Parts: sequence; C-alpha cells; structure tokens
Amino acid sequence: MRAGRVRRFVIVANLVYAASLLFLGIVPDVPAVAVDIPDYVAHGIAYAAHTALMFALLLPSIGRGNAAVLAFVGAVIYGGLVEALQFLQPARTVEIRDILANSVGAGMAAIVLYFVTAPRPTGGSG
Repeated sequence: MRAGRVRRFVIVANLVYAASLLFLGIVPDVPAVAVDIPDYVAHGIAYAAHTALMFALLLPSIGRGNAAVLAFVGAVIYGGLVEALQFLQPARTVEIRDILANSVGAGMAAIVLYFVTAPRPTGGSG
C-alpha cells in the first residue's frame, strides 16, 4: 500500500515538475529569481532535479543502470524540446549553451544517482 502511494507521488511530482519547466521555458517573461546565479547554473540544477525525479520513477521497474541512462536521455530530449519551443516565442531565444547546461546537469545527476544507489557490500568473513 505504501509503495503504491510513493509511486503515485513520484508520478505526480514528475508531471508537475515537467510542466513547470515547460512553463518557465516558454513564457515570454520569466519571473525573476532572488538567487543570483548564472543562467547556465540554474539550467544545470533544474535538469539535474528533473533527471533525479525520472530516475526515482524508473528505478523500481528497470534497475539503476537503465534508469540512469533513460532518465538522462529523457531529460536531455525534454530540455531540447523546451528550447525548440522557444523558437516559436518572439520574446525568447534558443541558446545552445542552455541545452549544454541541461545536458551537463542531467548527466551529473545520472552518474551520481547510479553510484549512490549501488548495492552496498555486506560484511563477510575475511
């Protein structure tokens, strides 16, 4: 019962987060953020979080290696699509730097999650 509730929460969190990234990616005027960090750092953090959410969704069903790869690929493709949609917004510009930052953030998250979720060796006789 609890696992089902957690899974539903992760699904909803993924959908809400993806919708938020899409909204922020295509609105003409992005709301100002009080934190003073470079745009590319914000992109990396945002897509690292997106990768982590997708990894959490995929991990129980396809294992950590496949989940890491698929979450990375999914985040990169999604980020690319959001950037492509900006082409349709006159007030927005498509930036390769943003796509690279999204990819780096997603890749770093996938690598960290892959190793953090590795099975821990149990103490044996030795």
